[in-house]
Amino acid sequence: MSKQHHETEPTADHQKTRERIIAAAAKVLAEKGYEATTLREISREAEAAPGLVHYYFGGKDQLLVEALQHAGLQFHRRMEQLIADVPTDHPLEMVLDQIRDRVRHDPDVYRLHYESFSLGLHNRLIEPRVRERLAERRQEIGSVMARVIEQLQRQAGSQNPAPHPATLAAVLLAAFDGLALQAIMDPAFDLAAPYALLAQMLHALLAQGTPAPHEPPASTPPG
Repeated sequence: MSKQHHETEPTADHQKTRERIIAAAAKVLAEKGYEATTLREISREAEAAPGLVHYYFGGKDQLLVEALQHAGLQFHRRMEQLIADVPTDHPLEMVLDQIRDRVRHDPDVYRLHYESFSLGLHNRLIEPRVRERLAERRQEIGSVMARVIEQLQRQAGSQNPAPHPATLAAVLLAAFDGLALQAIMDPAFDLAAPYALLAQMLHALLAQGTPAPHEPPASTPPG
């Protein structure tokens, strides 16, 4: 268990140190990967004593979990802002443009995701956090898409049944992560064309409606 659960409340300086270490861990883990990262490298990046890294977090596993939580909070805030800023004109294009641009502006967030996916398949500490984070991302994307669908249907005066936002979010999350991976692995890969096609596909889907929209059953942990 990390030291943030110590009996005494952390001081402001301690909290700033923790946040600096988490940011440093996210950067180094994204750049070098889990296996090649050492706590000493993280402490050097954070400009903190090596003992403090171990004191606050214990090891790389907990640091990766904390880095994922930090990235999750940033994504949540971004999605909340997207919902608030969805325009009446071209709402779908605006949302897709912002998500596409994030790949170029903040690739380390995606690198951290991919590192966590691989570790989550085998690491018992990281696996539940990765599962929770995927569920959170689906919910956040679903909230944005629900707002977009509402705007598009209002403009078109359409009553066509739309896909359930949670189902649509699961498909879009796979598309976003898959396209980001291709762009990160191949700097020459053009994100604009597949995102333009994705927008066309979504417009066509929403225009024709779906025959049986429903909410997918909640996933349950294996017994």
